[in-house]
Amino acid sequence: MLQILSFRNYRMMKKIVNGLMYAAIIFTVYVVFPPVIVAVTMTWDIPQYEKLEFVYDANIEYYENGILRKIYSERNIIDLLCYEKDTKGQAVRGTFSVYRKNINDYVYRLEEQYFSEFYVNNNGAFVVPDGIFMPNLRHLPTFPQGDVAVGQMWKAPVNIVFNNFSAPLILLLEAQYTLLFINNQTNEAFINYSILIDKTLKDKPYPDDLPIKIYGQYAGQVTWDIQKNQPKKSVNAYNLLLIFGRTGELSTIEFKMSIDQTNKAYLFVPEEEKKKQQKEIEKALKQDGVSVDSDSRGMIIRFSDILFDFDKYTLNTDARKVLDKLVEIIKAKYPSNEIIVEGHTDNVGTDEYNQNLSEKRAQTVATILKNKLGHDKVSYRGMGKSKPIDDNSTSAGRQRNRRVEIIIKM
Repeated sequence: MLQILSFRNYRMMKKIVNGLMYAAIIFTVYVVFPPVIVAVTMTWDIPQYEKLEFVYDANIEYYENGILRKIYSERNIIDLLCYEKDTKGQAVRGTFSVYRKNINDYVYRLEEQYFSEFYVNNNGAFVVPDGIFMPNLRHLPTFPQGDVAVGQMWKAPVNIVFNNFSAPLILLLEAQYTLLFINNQTNEAFINYSILIDKTLKDKPYPDDLPIKIYGQYAGQVTWDIQKNQPKKSVNAYNLLLIFGRTGELSTIEFKMSIDQTNKAYLFVPEEEKKKQQKEIEKALKQDGVSVDSDSRGMIIRFSDILFDFDKYTLNTDARKVLDKLVEIIKAKYPSNEIIVEGHTDNVGTDEYNQNLSEKRAQTVATILKNKLGHDKVSYRGMGKSKPIDDNSTSAGRQRNRRVEIIIKM
């Protein structure tokens, strides 16, 4: 039913409307949107005693003379600890670990590890001592001084390091960068980069196994944390063609790679805290033949010859119960930490036998841990008889050396 407002009601309604308009004005005054950032200064900043973990997950196609020979996955993990800092940058040290698994493998196998120590300038350029040839892409990303505007392009030197030939090889190249976008809500900058490779290696004598030509392109996008001044993640695509022919007949090897990179920061864990956690794990496991230790890598849970029967690499019944307890501890306290399983033997038998047995035992444990933990940050390696912790000349010593170590990286 249509109602006609009286003058009195009209005045009341007008007051209400005016009040709402006034409230809206007040609201718009106090709700101030943050300014849109269109330029930003980007520098590297690794706090002293902070540990950065860079994880590169790569899917790789490997070609020989144009024929696809292998498809495999590779995980490269770089752990860097900033041990000293000044106004120009930061000194870091750490390890570079290479993990691989073929298309039918379930868990990663730790293939290689390198130690490195170098300096990272605030702009991202590395200062690496002579004699260190950790295989990686150096100086990425490197920034110009001052503000960088959205859409701005710049160039900076970049090095690609190879150490899978009889002599190390470093390619001195240039990267082209573009600041594509700044997300004001997440404080992230998105940076595209591209590296063109066209190198002829004939100017000086090289070993016969080095290529004579290298072609390719590396390209990707880096997500940069503007607040922390650290890389957050990146997506990358690499295509690399190597032409060989120093001894006569030409041949080619080609790699096609898609790589996802993530970055995580860890605070330095003092020795006192490690010892405390060590005792807590020992108390929770309460098992003969199990000891807990710690070193620069993290926590080490050592199973001394109790998981497997003699000459076997299938777990016995009691072993599964102990591993279940350990899985509960890892899920509760170390849910995102990397787990490395190492197999060790005594010196009885041939080197080949011991190496094979240690790898299979480590792989068995790593497979179970991956299934139960539900993530892919589990890997293994076999050490054979190379790392004894006791005297192999005694029965008790050999028993201690026959062991599996589970390392919770910290």
